[in-house]
Amino acid sequence: MSKPFFEITNKSADKKSVDMLIYGSIPAWDDEEWKMTNTVQSFLKALRALEKDYDRINVRINSPGGSLYHAFPIFNAIRNSKKDIHTYNDGLAASAGGLILIAGGTVHSAKNGILMIHNAGSWAMGNAEKLRDMAKTLDTYDSAIATLLAEKSGMSEDEIKDKYLNYKDHWMTATEAEENSFIDVVEDYESEDAPPANITDMAFGEILNLYQKKEEEPKANFLDKVVKHVKAALAPANPPKEPKTPTPPSNLNSTTDMKFENELAILNKENPTAEELAQVKASIEAITGENEVFTAEEVQDQVTAKTAEIQGKLDTAVQEKKDQDTKVTDLENKVAAYQATGVKLDNSKGEKPDPVPGDEPTEDFYSEADEEVKALRAKAGFVDQD
Repeated sequence: MSKPFFEITNKSADKKSVDMLIYGSIPAWDDEEWKMTNTVQSFLKALRALEKDYDRINVRINSPGGSLYHAFPIFNAIRNSKKDIHTYNDGLAASAGGLILIAGGTVHSAKNGILMIHNAGSWAMGNAEKLRDMAKTLDTYDSAIATLLAEKSGMSEDEIKDKYLNYKDHWMTATEAEENSFIDVVEDYESEDAPPANITDMAFGEILNLYQKKEEEPKANFLDKVVKHVKAALAPANPPKEPKTPTPPSNLNSTTDMKFENELAILNKENPTAEELAQVKASIEAITGENEVFTAEEVQDQVTAKTAEIQGKLDTAVQEKKDQDTKVTDLENKVAAYQATGVKLDNSKGEKPDPVPGDEPTEDFYSEADEEVKALRAKAGFVDQD
């Protein structure tokens, strides 16, 4: 995955200045998602936000160029801004990158900066008519480029087309660019990421590939993901205090120590504390440090497997709980429906019905002795009432 083609940095505390870095191809291309990232819309939105808070905006460029479809709106936004926008060539400003460079109110360059100007280019396929249509489109782009270069340099558009838009790549040092009025100031600093010495001998496609490789992010290992999780945890408005330096366990020396039960329990929390996440990082570093026993990939495989196991058990438990709740609810509904009919519960299966609470008959204890007593009382003249 490529890094975004621009980023914002060096925000001054007094809100007086801020830097926007355009480092890499314009825009960046995400090979995994197969789409452009940080397009012109993202840049323009960021620029408008910075214009509200900062008086001076420095747009620093180290780019082989890219899409004119994105470069022209960026040029117009910089050129038409009411803020004091300075552009800097921090190494290479080629093609569309060079076009954005000359948009600044004041254009600067590192001593070893390189500017490259050439005609618009594209790819096309199809029949002759479609190819002619593309050629017309490129001629339109060239006319627009000529107008902008002429405005900056003071040359006529015909001079620009004859000298710089003649279907060749035109490379200029910072001094040469200043002499031709494409830049205003050659600064005293040197680029820390200057173009290769043989860049003028490279095809434009090779240059794009070179800077694309520079943009590629290294594959994130498990430690990087832990750090990312830590940063996400610290994102709220009231971040926790700086955690104490954790002490990793001293007995991490075998594959049995790679289960990370405590660490996984922490990472499975919705909002782990900074101290807990720092402890996780320390535990992992104890295995993947300078004297690592296992590679970061091996650790990540172990953690991924254990996480899947825990998640599987959790999913099973949740489903079992849902099934039990469903059964209880069904039983309660059946009992309520049965009671509503007014029918006595009977589980006798044809035998003597089971007694129902509250409906038991009064037991009759009358015996033969009672009958004899009744007869004797009658002879004596006592009358018993039934």
